[in-house]
Formats: sequence, C-alpha cells, structure tokens
Amino acid sequence: MVDIPNFSIFDLVGLGDVTGIELIFATSALIGGILFTLYFFLLMVGGIATDIFDGIFGIDVDMGADASFKALTFQGIMAFLMFFGLGGLYVLRTDSDATSLAVFAGSVCGGISMYGTGKLFELFVDLQQDGTIEMEDSIGGTGQVYLRIPADGVGQVTIEVSGALRTYNAKSEGGVEIATDDFVEVVGVLGEVLVVKRA
Repeated sequence: MVDIPNFSIFDLVGLGDVTGIELIFATSALIGGILFTLYFFLLMVGGIATDIFDGIFGIDVDMGADASFKALTFQGIMAFLMFFGLGGLYVLRTDSDATSLAVFAGSVCGGISMYGTGKLFELFVDLQQDGTIEMEDSIGGTGQVYLRIPADGVGQVTIEVSGALRTYNAKSEGGVEIATDDFVEVVGVLGEVLVVKRA
C-alpha cells in the first residue's frame, strides 16, 4: 500500500530507487512520456491538443496541410525526452558505471525518435487530401446553365469539376445571352466568375 505523504510518481512506475544521473534520465522519460501520451490522447479525442498546448505552453503546434517536417516540433521534443530517458536508463541499469555511454545512448535514441516522429507527422500531412477545387480546373469542362446568363450580366452554371457537380457564377463569352438549360463549355475564368460559351 502506498503511503500518501511519501508518495512519489517514480514509485508508481517502478523507479522509486533512482538516484543521481538515473534521476535525470527517469525524469526525462517520465515528462516526455506523460506529455506524449497526453498529447495523442487529446488529439484522438477531438483534435483539441493543439489548442490546449498552444494555450498552456504558448507553443504553436501546427499540423495543417502546409506543415513540413522540422526536427524541433513539440511532438519531436516530447519524443526526444521520452527516448533519451529510456535509452539512458536502460544502459545505466545494465552497467551502472557507464555514465558516458548512457548519455550517448540516450542522445542517439532521442535523436532517432525525434527524426522518426517528424517523418511520421510528415507522412500524416502527405496523406491528407486537399479538397479545394480551383476554378481554373473547370476550364474546358462542359455543363448546363442553371440561371439564365443575360447578354451584359451574370447567371449561374452547373459544371462537373474533379468528379463533383458544382454551381458557379458565369458570364457569356462575347456578351451573348444564354438561356436556362442550354449546354455550355467553360473557356476562361475572371476572378470568381466563369466565362462560358454555348457547347
């Protein structure tokens, strides 16, 4: 039974007897592990980890589609702390006199985990699909007039773009009136308006 006044989180994870350099490794592993687990739990619960960590620590943890791999991301630092501590503890538990080797092994483990975490997040970003459809993609496409296009004004057309039927504002090429339900072909784009002609 745990004595509450003398409770130590190290006792909880089986590291109650650590001292000296082992304490540094154990603390690093514990902090990194808790933050890493908490971050991914919050991310899975609803993607609120970025807001919470941004608010508490003032750290920007951008995971948007334009995020690229950087070694010093918050996720990379958490992974480094966790594996630096675990690697160093493993070496010290094997040979308690190998302090230099423990620091080296911890650094190598931390560096590899930081690199691997970065590459993993880079893979996640690559797997995201950009659902944005550029209006220029509609050029050459055919569709149908939804709302009449007056000779000197704007109407609406429905065009299939990237496998999806979309409705856009459109004006006619050459200022010709095009009636509702006429078939048209997109020949250009002017800002947010398609330029069409009868197909």
